[in-house]
Amino acid sequence: MEIIEEVASVLKVSKGKLEIDSINTFLEKELRNIEAEIFKIGAKHGIKTIFEMDEKLKKGEITEEDMMDDFMELDYLESRKDDLLKVMEKTQWTSLN
Repeated sequence: MEIIEEVASVLKVSKGKLEIDSINTFLEKELRNIEAEIFKIGAKHGIKTIFEMDEKLKKGEITEEDMMDDFMELDYLESRKDDLLKVMEKTQWTSLN
């Protein structure tokens, strides 16, 4: 017996429900971690989005060398967040059916 089947049996839920709920919990945790990292970078530069950071750069309020690493990290985190939200929409829909 697989561990997922054993846990589902003990909890008296279907294997499918346990899998979807587990995936959703994992995705929510990942999303919270990403949002925390985005917040840290934003607080460091006084921004909330990558677009605000770009505006500060264009206005000369921050220099490229001061923010390039954070800009690239923020861009990656925003992309990862979008991917997670797309997957979460699919799993929410799956759990409704």
